[in-house]
Amino acid sequence: MRIPGCVLGACAFLTLTAASAAAQEDDVPRGVTLGLVYQASPRDRIAVRPFSASPGLAAAARDAQAIVAQDLDFSDRYEIVEVPGRLGAGPVDYDAWNDLGLVYLVTGALEADGAGALLRVTLHDVVYGRVREIRAFRMPMSDERGFRLAAHTASDEIVRWTSGEPGAAASRVAAVRRRPGGGFELVLLDYDGASLEVVERADGLLYSPAWSPDGSRIAYTVHGGRGWQLRERTVGGGTAVLDDRPFLITPSYAPDGEEISFATAQGDDVQIFRYNARRRCCLARQVAGPRDDLSPTWAPDGRRIAFQSNRLVQPHIFVASADGGNAELLSPYVYDEPGYYTSPDWSPTGSLVAFHGRSRGEFQVMIADADAPGRTVRQITADGVSEDPSWGPDGRHLVFAGRRGGRAGLYVIDSVTGRIRPLVLGEGYLLPDWSPALATAADFAP
Repeated sequence: MRIPGCVLGACAFLTLTAASAAAQEDDVPRGVTLGLVYQASPRDRIAVRPFSASPGLAAAARDAQAIVAQDLDFSDRYEIVEVPGRLGAGPVDYDAWNDLGLVYLVTGALEADGAGALLRVTLHDVVYGRVREIRAFRMPMSDERGFRLAAHTASDEIVRWTSGEPGAAASRVAAVRRRPGGGFELVLLDYDGASLEVVERADGLLYSPAWSPDGSRIAYTVHGGRGWQLRERTVGGGTAVLDDRPFLITPSYAPDGEEISFATAQGDDVQIFRYNARRRCCLARQVAGPRDDLSPTWAPDGRRIAFQSNRLVQPHIFVASADGGNAELLSPYVYDEPGYYTSPDWSPTGSLVAFHGRSRGEFQVMIADADAPGRTVRQITADGVSEDPSWGPDGRHLVFAGRRGGRAGLYVIDSVTGRIRPLVLGEGYLLPDWSPALATAADFAP
């Protein structure tokens, strides 16, 4: 069996080096535009006033307010305005807030409700001097696991109220991390880097985690004493082995959550198959190219997939129908010039596909439109190393593994403004996958 080089860009995972994968370019490759100068657009000014609280809930109210304020900042849709002390409590003075150039004001009240609490969030339209939205969220106690998720869900509602688009706060990121003593582990953390937990350890390889569409399961592969295994972990529950084969990598759930696509060896080649994870049966070839095909990723409507293939000798990104037919090249290609593009991930909200490619000697994140193969690809990172991008549930932000200023870790980039923030820093973080939204306002309805 021929092992494909630099699967998903994590070359060291398969004891390969980037230098052996492809020659380094001295500049941005042809067919790519460096999208680091973004269109300037005004952002609505918003403030989050300190939340009021029933007796005994003041600390929890401060925590909830801090989470919501940070979430709105991390959404990259607003200019956050500091709350002046004179406007921090009491009736809302729309004229005073309007003088500060505010568009929106968020107020909140944490009220005792039996054994728990209710967070009542109000969105004020300062320009028109009126309440635009108000909603209550049932809140677990601040020391309980669901407290942060409930606050994140409130933040996503504010984003939806103001923009009509989904937020990304009520979500988590799965990633692989090298263990200091050898082997790898599967870690989960909130979208803002909080609540990191190790959910599985492996003495050998632990590879390519992928969330199910409902966020209840994570598929990944492990290679150790029992060979390659496709495993599925129920979030908060147990782990099952779905399949085992000589070489099995890069699982991806279909939008219905029933099927999983993955790459596995067929003789000397690697091909993409689909498998019914619910019924544990019905393995069928999905893509059978003339060379190695791997890293499938589904369109949100289930009609197409994008995948990585070296049918042009070097790895490139293709888009095809869900049955593997009519494959079209999505990544830039210039005859007789080096190119190296891997790790595709389809946006959950449209036709954009993110991947990483070699540019100026390092891997950088790029975005192409699956509805327009052959069009110019937009490169959205340029500094350091940026690998293995994964879209957030808002279809706007991406998480990637990288290095900035000598600091390795996972980073988040806003594809609209270009703002980058560290998610978690440290050596050995690889292959992140961003979950769908894990809760909605209905989940915390009183």
